[in-house]
Amino acid sequence: MSKEFNITIFTPCFNRGSLLPRLYQSLLQQNTTAFEWLIVDDGSTDGTKAVVDTFIEEQKIPISYYYKPNGGKHTAINLGVQKAQGDFFCIIDSDDFLSNNALELIDSGWQKIKDNSKVCGLIGLSEFTNGQRVGDAFLEDEWQLSFSDYYLKYHLRGDKSVAFKTSVMKEYPFPEAEGIRFVFEAVVWHEMSKKYNVLAQNKVIQFKEYLEEGLTDSSYKLWYVKSLAFSYFQLIANQTYSFSRYPKDYLWSFIHLVINSLLSETSYFDKLPTFKAKCLYLILFPRGYYSYLKMKPLIVK
Repeated sequence: MSKEFNITIFTPCFNRGSLLPRLYQSLLQQNTTAFEWLIVDDGSTDGTKAVVDTFIEEQKIPISYYYKPNGGKHTAINLGVQKAQGDFFCIIDSDDFLSNNALELIDSGWQKIKDNSKVCGLIGLSEFTNGQRVGDAFLEDEWQLSFSDYYLKYHLRGDKSVAFKTSVMKEYPFPEAEGIRFVFEAVVWHEMSKKYNVLAQNKVIQFKEYLEEGLTDSSYKLWYVKSLAFSYFQLIANQTYSFSRYPKDYLWSFIHLVINSLLSETSYFDKLPTFKAKCLYLILFPRGYYSYLKMKPLIVK
């Protein structure tokens, strides 16, 4: 069955209705309408639905809106992947907006990788609203590498715009658990790296603006460290990082698990999948405990 579009622009949203008009206007400025805008409202109480309804009434671009109880961005992504009609799933947060030629660049990337079974997605550059690039540029344009190598082998930094084949996203859903409101994206993006590369392009796809009430302001909140403990456990349980390829990150996963388990008063020791993992946890426990003692007074319950 033919479709009118190949690209899903996906936006998870929680109490950011006032920011959506900026993203909406950036979508209207694209030189194509061959995409859908899929919004998953993660339990907003600020009238987000009414804002989206005004966009839908204008009938300028295809928009789908879904509401769900608050469960965190990762759960919104899982629902979005299931509802997406496009073959390419591009995540644009509610406090971000697109460059004028973003859809052209995304479609160009899609055309280059859609038939390549070894490449699962596209990563592009982001800029702050003041024009400063977010983090590092890629060492090569049109670079094919794994997401893990990008961050862990070449040590490049900074949030990037990401788009993945919807079919691959369905292979790698975010883990969900009661009480876990956040799972960092490395849990899934780096798990994909075992099998797939991404295409890196030195072109600006989106503009970003971090807000004080966002995740960047949650570092010492109890729910956040509980979520971090869950995330690091997932990396260890899935053996996402191999010791031979990423020895430092492999070991630090255990240290971070110790730190955040202690801070959140949760334990994953009995759930560690192997005897080797349990031994490493115990060996690295003193290092994690040292950091825990320094951070404990900062936790906000």
